Formats: sequence, structure tokens, C-alpha cells
Amino acid sequence: MSDMPPGPPPFMDNSSGGPPPMGGGSFAQSMGAFGKMLEIQENISEKIPQSKVPWNETRKMLKAYSIEAIRSSSLYKFHMKLFMDIGLGNMQMVSYAPMHYIYAVPNCPVCNMYPALNNQKVCVATTDALHRFFTEALELDCIVEEIECVKDGDGMCKFKVDLQPISAYQIILDENDRLILSGRRPPNIDDTELRERVKVLTIYKLLENGKLSDIGKTYMQYAANLPIKEKIFDPPWKLAEEMAATAKKAGAFGAAFGELTTKGQSASQPNTTSSKDDSQKKDKTVSSKVKEEAGKSESFAELMAKMKKK
Repeated sequence: MSDMPPGPPPFMDNSSGGPPPMGGGSFAQSMGAFGKMLEIQENISEKIPQSKVPWNETRKMLKAYSIEAIRSSSLYKFHMKLFMDIGLGNMQMVSYAPMHYIYAVPNCPVCNMYPALNNQKVCVATTDALHRFFTEALELDCIVEEIECVKDGDGMCKFKVDLQPISAYQIILDENDRLILSGRRPPNIDDTELRERVKVLTIYKLLENGKLSDIGKTYMQYAANLPIKEKIFDPPWKLAEEMAATAKKAGAFGAAFGELTTKGQSASQPNTTSSKDDSQKKDKTVSSKVKEEAGKSESFAELMAKMKKK
């Protein structure tokens, strides 16, 4: 893991050779494609450095040993939405093995920027974005490769991410896991959690038949005592989740109170015919105002304070 500040994407570095040239098509099409690619490059450089994920969330993804469990994690959902917002399309994980992930992008927007190119892989921007997300946002050293591309005759663009084992072990193993690898039972964990931890350590080939494997012995000898300082901070999606929960709560409160107000007004209407039309108009106006204010309020007390002022 490097402490060096993130640099520009590889395709913005002269040494990388840059993205494929946008040949073919009209001048207007080429300029339009160039503008879209520039926007994607700017989004990668802007959004990924702002997407730092704490180790405890990355650890959850690494310890998930089924593709369904990974897809249900908050980190995975954040990752897919981030790439959609960047402009890289509707990416999805389609295959998984420990420390190896394959992502696919149906109707890849990057490919669509190169209508005249064929018989080659062109999704340099997506490859770079995946590499930067894993190395910068997750602090996981990795190799990323585009293994299939629509412009190379494949049905869908696919990308393989291979994690560097020592980098992954540093994050996936917490203090309790290291105690297990050293042959000691961690305090304050039950048998169910112990079995689950042993299963994960076996999947990652650190244990074999309940004992240290050759990989486990190598890790314990050379890497287990490396100084590791885990930083604790909120994941980048926490604020969005809190805002969504608050909006949902406020909306539910507003709808319920509005319905209650309407029922109360209907029950208290006098049984007279002379002022029925005027009364109904007034009730509708009041009810509408109450519903509007209720939707903006998070508590009954706040709503009552607003209505008293009016």
C-alpha cells in the first residue's frame, strides 16, 4: 500500500499511451465522443479520491464467500452506483473467487465512443477506474485487466480484478483472526463465530484441516507482525443512507398525519346544508396546508409549532 498521493489516470499520463484514438465518424461525432471521454476522466479523478472506504467495510466484502453476499453489501452497492455516476455504465459482478472478481458492463458506454474501432479492447477508462477504486478507495493492491470487449468481438465488456494476497490479508484479518492463526482461541466469541472465522481462513487458504497451511505459515512468519494502524471513519455512503432514512421518515409522518387530519375533519363536520359547500372548500384548503407542512416536519411538535404561527 502506497502513501503516495493519487496521480492522474494512466490514460492521462504520456507514458501510458493514452486511450485509443477516436477515429472514424464525422467531426461532430468525434468531438462529442471526446467531450464524453473527458467528462469520464474528470469524474474518475474527482469522485474516486472522495470515496475512501474504512477497512471494517472492506473486510465485510472480503469475508463474504458467495457472490450473493457480496452483492448485498453496502460497499458493493456504493461501488456500482459510483461507477454509474462516473459514466461507466451499469456494472455488475458476474463471477467471484477469493481475491478474484469479474465485473461486466452491458451496453458499455465507453465502447460506444469508438464506433469505427474493431478487433481490439478499448475500455481503458473502465480498467483504470477499477484499479483506482481498489487501490485508492479500498487500499487493496491489485491487477486489473479487460478480458472481454464488445469492440473485440465479445458479447459484453468484462474486467478481471486480482488482489495482491498480502494486501488483502492485511485488511481481512482482524485481531481475533490473528489469534486463531497463532493457535489461540479469541476471548468473548462463541462457537458459531469461531467456526465461521475458521471457514473464512480456510477459504483464503491460511488454514488447512484446522491447522496453518504453508501460506498461513508464511504469512505468520513474515507479515503477521507488520505495523498496522486501522483508521476508523464513516463510510462514504453513510450520509446518503441517513438522508434517505430521514426523508422516508418525514414522508411517512406527513402522510399519516394528513390522513388523520382529513378523517378528523370529516367526523366533525356539522349536518347542515346551508354552509356545506363553503365548509368543504375551507376544509380542503386547511387539509392541504396541513399535509404540506406535515411532509416537511419530522415530529408532531415541530408541525404544531408551525401551524400555530400560521
